[in-house]
Amino acid sequence: MKHSYAKRIGPLLGMAALLALGTAAAQGGTQYLYLRTPNAAISARVTGDRVTGPDLQLARDGKTLRGRAFGRTVFLGLNGQELGGTVGSELTRLSFEHKGNEIEATGSFHGGIARMNITPERFTATVGPCSYDLKATREGGYMGSRSCGGRPERPVLLAIPPALAQQGPAMTLATLGLILGVD
Repeated sequence: MKHSYAKRIGPLLGMAALLALGTAAAQGGTQYLYLRTPNAAISARVTGDRVTGPDLQLARDGKTLRGRAFGRTVFLGLNGQELGGTVGSELTRLSFEHKGNEIEATGSFHGGIARMNITPERFTATVGPCSYDLKATREGGYMGSRSCGGRPERPVLLAIPPALAQQGPAMTLATLGLILGVD
């Protein structure tokens, strides 16, 4: 009788432990940036001035963002209403304007044309070969479709954690530019 009780209670205790760890992580300030498409998932942990995950290892030092993204070296200066530098061997230069709840950016990102428009209600962007048309969800992210030179993909989910947004528009745009141009 004891053995079957242990079999039933074991998974419940495991779930309780996971919930407790998740709550502790949320209280400790750990938040996640993610992009999910029908064919791929990109996620990264945002803590302080760092964004880390399997494909991203970025650190902000004042007005400089350095690290690696998808196997490319990243060196970007984050100055006022512009960010510029290199991603791999490609030049990046993005100008942006922050008006109230809206961020509008245009320029180039790792060698491709880039345009981003972020509001609390909508997120539209073109970065390199990929275009996004996403609407805000009740959960705080964005959902919609993207096209990377082929048929539109649905659903596409994007979550921008407050920890990233709090670092300002330059850091947010730089990080988004790195993940959105990946097809």
